[in-house]
Amino acid sequence: MAKVMIVEDENIVAMDIKQRLEMLGYEVTATVTTGEEAIELAEKTRPDVILMDIVLKGEIDGIEAAEEIRRRFGIPIIYITAYSDKKTLESAKVTEPFGYIIKPFEDRELQSVIEITLYKDKIEKKLRESEERYRAIIRSLNDVLFTLDANEKYTMVSGQIQDYGLAEEEMIGKTPREVFGTAGEIHHQENQKVLKGESRAYHWKWEKDGKILYFMVSLSPLRDSEGEIIGITGILKDITALKEYELTLKKENRISRALANLAKELLKPISLEKISDNVIEYARKLTESQFCIIEVVNREGLKECIIPEETLKECQLKEKPKMTRLWDWIMENRKPLLSNNPQEDHRLPHIPADHVKIENLLMVPTLLQNELVGIIALANKDGGYDKKDLEIVERLADLYSIAIKRKQDEERNRIIIQKFLKIVSEILEELK
Repeated sequence: MAKVMIVEDENIVAMDIKQRLEMLGYEVTATVTTGEEAIELAEKTRPDVILMDIVLKGEIDGIEAAEEIRRRFGIPIIYITAYSDKKTLESAKVTEPFGYIIKPFEDRELQSVIEITLYKDKIEKKLRESEERYRAIIRSLNDVLFTLDANEKYTMVSGQIQDYGLAEEEMIGKTPREVFGTAGEIHHQENQKVLKGESRAYHWKWEKDGKILYFMVSLSPLRDSEGEIIGITGILKDITALKEYELTLKKENRISRALANLAKELLKPISLEKISDNVIEYARKLTESQFCIIEVVNREGLKECIIPEETLKECQLKEKPKMTRLWDWIMENRKPLLSNNPQEDHRLPHIPADHVKIENLLMVPTLLQNELVGIIALANKDGGYDKKDLEIVERLADLYSIAIKRKQDEERNRIIIQKFLKIVSEILEELK
């Protein structure tokens, strides 16, 4: 049995409607005369439908009361009124009523309007439930779903877009080029193909607030019931983590290949100076540093700074600098020094005002059988040095120490052979 509440300020009319409803098989939950009472009793009795007179006594008329009830409780409203003029009906339409009954009315008309209202309300509730389920499913997805019209303007964007600093209301009615600027040009090009009937999938790189994001975009034509293309449906899938892993893997492979090539170079019969030059070149390129120098201990136990000629010119140095304090620090600590703020780092010596500006610094000791034989020093990498740079230079330091040991062994063997040949030569002279 459907429950009905009557809001009518004329008691005789209200009693007549109540009797009619009960005869038609409805339960009347309340009969009230003011808009204020209507709101209060609607909350308490929760009827299935409300018959609301438009003109009521009190501060709130029927239209205002209906608007409040509909907003707060979602109860369908049927207006009953003796006024059928256009102005009254236009005012009532704003509250989205389910129907009108113009006084006087017949029982059959009253029943028909109530039953249609109950049916429409039931359908609307099911539709709302379906929409909520749909929205819940959309919210549970990590991907951004969207639709565009035939003019490439967004008509729907799922809430996940807010994870990227955008809001649906900011995008609706705009094209990708208007939302993303020049970065949206690729979307325009792909949208045009989809509007001609193709389905497209492509990768998109977007820089947002200094961070680079990567997406997989999938597009399909949106068709009407007759098969005509009326827009586009799309999915925006964030693949940043996957792309970063892929780029890291590529970089790691590049570094490994470079180190393998360096190892081959260092196996060749080259001088200690050439060994240092090779290590300097690879260290600077692999860490994307502006400068790289090496300080080594020569055969006499003296420290020697190896600096490429172009670095001397770029730094406007007339003579090779001394790194005594840095050498002493690494000698004492036997560990790398990484500083992305050299001016504030107490471990570093004062840098003269006329010296080329050092933005950041990375120094790694080269150890040979636990003996410090050199330092690889790099400076000025865009964005600063990190653990990956440190790992690369440590691997270079290992290769460098092995190459130095091999060269020293070669030199030692050469000296031994020379001494042996000299002794043999002297013996042969005596035998003569």
